[in-house]
Amino acid sequence: MILLSLLLAALGATDLVRPENRASTRTEGIVGAVVGGVVLALLASGLGIGSVAWAVIPVGLVLLVAWILLTPVGVIQTDRPWPVAGLAVVAIVALAVPQPPVHRGWLVQWYDGLDVGALADVSIEQFVLGAACVLFLIETANIIVRLMLIGTGPSVIATEKTLKGGRILGPIERVFILAMALGGHYGALSAVVAAKGILRFPEISRDSAGGSRAEYVLVGSFVSWALAFLFVPLF
Repeated sequence: MILLSLLLAALGATDLVRPENRASTRTEGIVGAVVGGVVLALLASGLGIGSVAWAVIPVGLVLLVAWILLTPVGVIQTDRPWPVAGLAVVAIVALAVPQPPVHRGWLVQWYDGLDVGALADVSIEQFVLGAACVLFLIETANIIVRLMLIGTGPSVIATEKTLKGGRILGPIERVFILAMALGGHYGALSAVVAAKGILRFPEISRDSAGGSRAEYVLVGSFVSWALAFLFVPLF
């Protein structure tokens, strides 16, 4: 799953340095692509994937540029979240193709030298995948949630201005859900879901007739949770 890890880490790093509204200027887009490309190159060298990197890095840079160009909200002129569908296809391809072998790169040597008991049974591939998933869930997942909300209609996405905190609480919630699911603490997951409902209920209950707050919360929450659970079977 090395290729998927590289993709998730590069996307996550790119989106972390982009503007909040994702409508990047040319300079900001270049900075985002450079940051993602550097992360991609560092991981490729750190894992020692060798000559495969000569193909992985250029393809990864093309995907990063395409993601930057297609994900600003102002560019989306349809209710079909095509960038999300494209990303899903790329992720499936990254899982389906033969994976490059991991050799003694600098990251592998550093990881082997760690004296952490909790990581004794965790391979370097799993460790990198976990870190990449967390990086992806912080900001890139926020973009995906927003693109899916756009697909539900303008009234729903407009609700974002009245319901604050989603961009901050969402990443924390997703990382917590992933950690609890991997640890088998499903009771804690139920508590998170229940707490989300309790926190949002007063705002939803004040919704006017024909309002869309409930739809906004439901769509946003379920997409956000699904993104976190999506990675669990990979471990």
